[in-house]
Amino acid sequence: MSKTHLTQIWQALSILCVLFLITSVISLQGGSEFLGRLFGDKAGNAGDNASAVGYFGAIIGSGLLLLSSAALWLYAKRHGTSWHSRIPVVWLKGLNTSAREGKIFQFSVLIVFIVIPIVGILRSMEVAEAGDICELNTNTFYRGSETTLLWPPTAEQGEQMRLQKQDFGGKPCIGGVELFPRSLTPLGFYGVPLAATILTIFALTSVFRSSEQIKADQENDESV
Repeated sequence: MSKTHLTQIWQALSILCVLFLITSVISLQGGSEFLGRLFGDKAGNAGDNASAVGYFGAIIGSGLLLLSSAALWLYAKRHGTSWHSRIPVVWLKGLNTSAREGKIFQFSVLIVFIVIPIVGILRSMEVAEAGDICELNTNTFYRGSETTLLWPPTAEQGEQMRLQKQDFGGKPCIGGVELFPRSLTPLGFYGVPLAATILTIFALTSVFRSSEQIKADQENDESV
């Protein structure tokens, strides 16, 4: 892929990731009902589906961060001789990244596209983990404080396992959002965020690597 292609991919995926997670967090904080109605069965507001919003927010948001970080990592490895030139220039075509205001802009973009998604993912995971889990159409339920999505409980009567809001109580389980099968839930809920975190660290390391590392990478490329 060319420099332009990687810039376009990073910009598009990062904007989508930021908007998705900001909307999710706003919903979790009670400021919007949109995602609350989108995720879940019959709830009328986000508060009734906070755990579901957090569940999907963490998985989808992490997936978007994973993809955008991959684009940033490739760009930083292939282009630029200093940290500010190894960050794709978005919105301001022809920006002089060597100027003080250019460096400030590039660093600000990095904060928006990296830090905000990480904060949103952590908040989503916190809310989802606090949710109760129940077995559909039964009175079997587990409090969020007694279980974890790293190893969620399995169905006792062969029904779907549902993630409910915190302090759902012992009500009949007729709502909530279906969890992935037991092995896929930790893979999606913890595995994808972990992979996104690792790749983000690689990308930032490539952005802020020293001139000696750059020279070594160039020598390795020439020797291949």
